[in-house]
Amino acid sequence: MTAGLALRCLALDALAVSTSDLLRRHGVDSLLLKGAGLAHRLGVDRFYGDVDLLVAPATVTAVQDVLHAAGYRPTRPPDLYDVTAGWHEQPWSAPGPVPLTVDLHRGFAGVGDHAALWRSMRRTARPLDLAGGRVLVPDDAGTALLAALHAARPGGIDKPARDLARALAVLTPSDWAAAGRLAVDCDAVRAFTVGLRVLPAGAAVADRLGLSAPDPTSAWLTARLATPTAVGLARTAELSGPWHHRLRLLARLALPSPAYMRTLDPDARGGRGRLLRAYARRAGRHVRWLRPAVRELRTARRRDG
Repeated sequence: MTAGLALRCLALDALAVSTSDLLRRHGVDSLLLKGAGLAHRLGVDRFYGDVDLLVAPATVTAVQDVLHAAGYRPTRPPDLYDVTAGWHEQPWSAPGPVPLTVDLHRGFAGVGDHAALWRSMRRTARPLDLAGGRVLVPDDAGTALLAALHAARPGGIDKPARDLARALAVLTPSDWAAAGRLAVDCDAVRAFTVGLRVLPAGAAVADRLGLSAPDPTSAWLTARLATPTAVGLARTAELSGPWHHRLRLLARLALPSPAYMRTLDPDARGGRGRLLRAYARRAGRHVRWLRPAVRELRTARRRDG
């Protein structure tokens, strides 16, 4: 890790402590996901770009109010943060001269019961001394669960697979068995299985735990950093119900809402002309991705066969 990245991680550690303390003063517990806590559990020097804090889903509205009052600001359109919507995390820009981000989690990708995830993680959380303060972090079983879930939805980068490889090397079979029970408790077995099977060592763990159910093609492609076009087409094929549901999903893939485009492409926030150019760039990317998407779908089909 370079000196610049190390300094940024130190600043993020201080932000994790100060934000956690801020919420605690208002009666809200939080857990630090990934970041310094994950690096500590895995015993590695690990770069991270933001602070991921998990809170109880029931406290999200109160947490939003606290962050607003303290000078934090949402970095995406506020209408995406409606508590009735399906998001599991939201980025907030922290006050101060250095641009730093806190990702507020009320859940995690691949988890069906976010409230159960919070209860399980909070019950077994461990304190970690950090940047002159203290934060709560998941225990080894929680770390194992999160490493697999993140590998199942890697967000276009390969770092989650490296984290999973390290977790598989340093965590014990009993930790992974406990993580499997956590996955059952919070309705995350499918994503847990997909993430584990990204790596051969993880597939062996999944076999040992009896996690042999086939995963959806779209999830398998997502975990392997396939093109968004391939993932979108696979999700369309997997959709049940009337044919017009598939057409609606294809339409959203090709022509998402303006609010989504402004979230995805900052240049789209500069007026109608820029929004149209963002749509054009998106269409061009899908055209370029079509040939590799066909190859990826064929690979997935052979795997299913």
